Amino acid sequence: MPKSKATASPSSVLVPAAAVTRTVARAYISAPVRRDLWIAAAGRCEFRGCCRPVDRDFLTKKAKSVVGEYAHIIADSPAGARGVPGLSEKLAADPNNLMLACFDCHARIDQHGQSNEFTAEQLRAMKREHEVRIERMYSATGVEESMPVVMSFPIGAHVPVIDVRHIQYAMLTNSDFKRFPTATAVHIDQSNFFLQDNDPDFWSGAQRALTQQYEQRIRPELVARGGAAHLSIAGFAPIPMLMKLGALVGDKTPAAIMDLPGEKWLWDTRDTCPEPSYTFTVPPTVPREVSVVVSISGRAQHPVGRDVVEFQAVAPDRNIIRKEAHVQQFRTSFNVFLQQLFAAGARVLHVHPATPLSASIEIGRTLLPKAFEEVHIWEWQAPEWKPALRLK
Repeated sequence: MPKSKATASPSSVLVPAAAVTRTVARAYISAPVRRDLWIAAAGRCEFRGCCRPVDRDFLTKKAKSVVGEYAHIIADSPAGARGVPGLSEKLAADPNNLMLACFDCHARIDQHGQSNEFTAEQLRAMKREHEVRIERMYSATGVEESMPVVMSFPIGAHVPVIDVRHIQYAMLTNSDFKRFPTATAVHIDQSNFFLQDNDPDFWSGAQRALTQQYEQRIRPELVARGGAAHLSIAGFAPIPMLMKLGALVGDKTPAAIMDLPGEKWLWDTRDTCPEPSYTFTVPPTVPREVSVVVSISGRAQHPVGRDVVEFQAVAPDRNIIRKEAHVQQFRTSFNVFLQQLFAAGARVLHVHPATPLSASIEIGRTLLPKAFEEVHIWEWQAPEWKPALRLK
């Protein structure tokens, strides 16, 4: 890709007002500059958070309809947004001073002239971030495709809204651009489900709706790909429904389970991110039917009058799982716990969970093996546990 020389910022370049003049209303941007900008931006709007493709019409979806514009960081007129006498003329056709933008974002960048809210530094940062991200995508090796699977059900009166574009962006960012979303994304959107989870008919109806969606939309995709497709799963729903989704997917299909430790499904990249740890004690023998309390996001109440074995985080917290490695760490620890439970004689499990989104899905995946004869999931509805659904 041809590289243009970097241009210093207005604060470090002093250009006399009359040093450069222009005799036409707008500067001509040459074909090579336009080409290089399109390549660097991969034909997408460079305004942060947009990234729309600008080679097709947003409404008609008609391809090869150019809807991109060349937005100036320092306006090509001193009177324009962020314009500087002399510098505006000098940088009018400089590729380092141009952003590829959709119609809407170009208006955001230019509206209100000198009173525009975006600074040159902010726009340069957007351009730099976008073009570095595109370069990393082009340069990535060991890349795999992954099909986004998104599920949402109401939690009490809360109606979740999940933007699939956030999931796709998080898949790329979390994997350092080595896991690319497939063209097909499955969004099981039951956010407007006609019942709430405190209704006694919710669980049977929700379980039936989820199973139907899985059989009609996810299983055919797995079959078409020979059963070896990779999934990236994000769910926001009552814990038992997350476990049901995990049970449907199972542990044979490779999958990355996502969570919400911060914003927009992005993992925590800090070096100081705390590492979770877990503890459990399984007696040498346990009854055939036992209650399993899982305290990860908080301390779960022990059910009254039942034999209980507990798996717990040393420091329970709602945001305890903050990295993809934390999901695998939980899965490994919980698998060891289940193996010991089976060896001690448990065959029928009643699961009482206080678990984050990702851990809930992983529990559903790990409980699928044929070791246990029955698995019942309960939900805490203060002041007591209530039966929700049966996984097997």
